[in-house]
Amino acid sequence: MKEKDRAQLWRTVRVVMAVVGSVCAVYGLYANQALCTAAGLVTVLLVYYFSSRSSQLREAWFNHAMTTVVRNIERANNYAVQRLPIGIGVFDHDGHLQWRNRLFNEILSVDAPLGASFEKIMPPPENNLAALGVRDADKQLKVGDRVYSMLVRRVKTMEEQEEDTGVVIYLIDITDKERQQRRYDDERPVVAYVQFDNYADAQKGLNESDRANMVVGVTKAISAWAEEIHGYSIKYSEDLYLVGINKKGLLDTIGRKFPVLDEVRKIRINPRTTPTISIGIACGGKNLAQMSQKAQSCLDLALGRGGDQAVVSMGEEISFYGARGSVQAKNTRVRARIVAQAIHELMTNADKVFIMGHVNEDYDAIGAAIGVAKMARTLGKECYIVSSGQGTAMTNLAAMTRNQKNEYLDLVIDEDTALEQRTPGSLLVLVDHHRPMLTAAPKVLAAIKRRVIIDHHRRAEDAIEDVMLQYMEPSTSSTSEMVTEILQYFQERLEVTPLEASVLYAGILVDTKNFAVQTGERTFEAAAFLRRSGADPHVVSQLFKEDEVSVVRRAKIITEMKKPLPGLAISIHHCSVKDRDESVIVAQAADELLTMNDVHVSAVMSENEEGVSISARSDGTVNVQVMMEELGGGGHQTVAGVQIKGAHAEDLVPKIIEMAKAQMMKEENTDESHSAAGREEIG
Repeated sequence: MKEKDRAQLWRTVRVVMAVVGSVCAVYGLYANQALCTAAGLVTVLLVYYFSSRSSQLREAWFNHAMTTVVRNIERANNYAVQRLPIGIGVFDHDGHLQWRNRLFNEILSVDAPLGASFEKIMPPPENNLAALGVRDADKQLKVGDRVYSMLVRRVKTMEEQEEDTGVVIYLIDITDKERQQRRYDDERPVVAYVQFDNYADAQKGLNESDRANMVVGVTKAISAWAEEIHGYSIKYSEDLYLVGINKKGLLDTIGRKFPVLDEVRKIRINPRTTPTISIGIACGGKNLAQMSQKAQSCLDLALGRGGDQAVVSMGEEISFYGARGSVQAKNTRVRARIVAQAIHELMTNADKVFIMGHVNEDYDAIGAAIGVAKMARTLGKECYIVSSGQGTAMTNLAAMTRNQKNEYLDLVIDEDTALEQRTPGSLLVLVDHHRPMLTAAPKVLAAIKRRVIIDHHRRAEDAIEDVMLQYMEPSTSSTSEMVTEILQYFQERLEVTPLEASVLYAGILVDTKNFAVQTGERTFEAAAFLRRSGADPHVVSQLFKEDEVSVVRRAKIITEMKKPLPGLAISIHHCSVKDRDESVIVAQAADELLTMNDVHVSAVMSENEEGVSISARSDGTVNVQVMMEELGGGGHQTVAGVQIKGAHAEDLVPKIIEMAKAQMMKEENTDESHSAAGREEIG
């Protein structure tokens, strides 16, 4: 018989006996039969006893079974928690260890007893209990060569205290995941375009054998560079190459500052010209098409900055490498002739022509603006020169020409007037700048969408976008030189008046420091053309005359000069925002500091309530444009500057010293024969 059936039978027997006993007891009482009554009561008592005994046995068995189950559950739970592939540690509000599993100790390589302090188990400053206990957090923790994801969760460690909030720390090993992510990141494709900058100039005067050797030498240098970083290169044009590498190779070559740039410069087949290359690289795009487009934009940016450098776009950041030497002058005027024809066509189709230089115009900006206005007037176009109203150059020009006819002064208007005069078909020509922050009238720039840029500065990352024509030649001395060349090809029988020639000549003199820096044969050819057109050096010299106050203030800046490094001169000048001509005086002081013996770089800092303005100058041995770019500015390799709001001059001095020292060390490490040849090529 089954256990269940036996239990059921026993329950039935107990019930029957209890009923029979109860009947006997009642009958005995009713019939006055004592024996029957006693037998009935005994039967009922026996049934009750055995029933109670059975119930106690069942309860004891049940309690034993439940205790066993609970004990097994606790044992299994403890075993499971201890064996979890996650390190767990619980700390109370005061940072004392309340509980931890075995893996927690193994990960941290400590045998932390209960009650140990948080600081001893997980040392600060990376791990601070006060900071971690504010809110739940996720961070990474590196222990030895392993990487862990550390999850911090707040928890109540004591039920009776509402304010007592501790933290639970979970340590999850993500080393393999991180390694896979790193491998994936290292193998991400990178697109690079390489251009032989001076392909035509480097082959001039060479025979066929030397020309072939020149091209082969450059190609071998590019191929060796690509193979060294486990990539490949394909030449798809006479001066263009496509290079495919991965991100690991890119980071490697970035760490070594693109040695291929130096390797190409070492090729000396043509003693008169040093070959250079420009590189545009894109990494991190959504697809190859997007990266190809970014790489081409980077190459254009490198070429716009003068070539001989690499521009890398990685995500949203753009970085520059190289560009340590002087920009080599190009002897060909083919591009100037093409640009002249393009500007002629754009002006012909325009309703009105607006010309605008940079804020606080100098003679280079004014001369270039007048040269462009000459082109527009030759075509019979209504034109205007938009001025910022700052600086003294325009005032000096007006004073010098008050006794002679100067129709260009009537063309000068301010920003508000320009906005009233503009039409949907207007053309805006920007001269001597290409950055929105430097433009004379930002509202005019935003209002006129048909734009042309003519500039001689190295292209900056934040260049004005959406332009119809962009003519940037960092190898030229000034924008006035570029406009002078364009004038010669703009239209046949175009005659330049003595006034126009003199202003353009003044623009060239300003940026070349009287033909002392950044001059090539094309600079002197442009100057010769202007002299033949009637440029008067005497009139130009009168433009540069100054009043007594300006001379004294500039002399004060020079006398306060210090030389923290051999070859570096720094001066700090304190002024007021209301001093409108301070920028001119500071720039002139920086120029004069270069005339001293053993001074190769000068930096004059003008500090006022708003911040600091820096004018940096170089004799050509150091690229000050690279220095100013690191501070957020820009300019040219020998003339550069920056404006930093909310800064103090004294705080910037160590940074300038550090940058100048680095640039000078690069110059010392450059091959002397190469440097000499480069300067000879520049003129």
